[in-house]
Amino acid sequence: MIISLLDSNQLILNPVLLEDQPILYRLMDEVYRASYHSIWEDKGDWYVELIYNPETVRKELARSRSHYFFVEWKEEKIGILKYDFPFSPREIEIPNAMKLHRLYLHPKAHGKGIAQELMKHCEQVAKENKLEAIWLEAMESQIQAKRFYEKMGFSEVYSYVLDFERIYPEYRGIQILKKVIS
Repeated sequence: MIISLLDSNQLILNPVLLEDQPILYRLMDEVYRASYHSIWEDKGDWYVELIYNPETVRKELARSRSHYFFVEWKEEKIGILKYDFPFSPREIEIPNAMKLHRLYLHPKAHGKGIAQELMKHCEQVAKENKLEAIWLEAMESQIQAKRFYEKMGFSEVYSYVLDFERIYPEYRGIQILKKVIS
């Protein structure tokens, strides 16, 4: 699957396969920590191990609703995109929806229009599958990410506090944001 950016560089989504787990782990160990290390007492060790270990990756890839990709730009893996549908949050009902589960990009790829192109891709997939909304969870402390999602048409529908003890208490706030697909 190829997505063309305005500057004619290629942005490629390459499906994550089970045998890619070591590559996924190394990539996310770098990319996740670059943005989130400061909210964790252990710099994110627990979370990276929980989410990107072989068993978790196997379970996520086995789910038929799960769509998991490496984001490749200029022939380099620079992040991941994962969305699930149909999927509604436990905290609030959002029927017939896609969850934008993970969108992480290496800091060197920020500000290049890549996240915006990935969001357009998600919207296109949602439309093709006759979904009514896309939702995601964003940390309240990640102001830049929240601004980006609001710019892309998402608005807050619910707030809660994560119970992850290794996150510093002042960073546990999280919001569910939703965008209606027309």
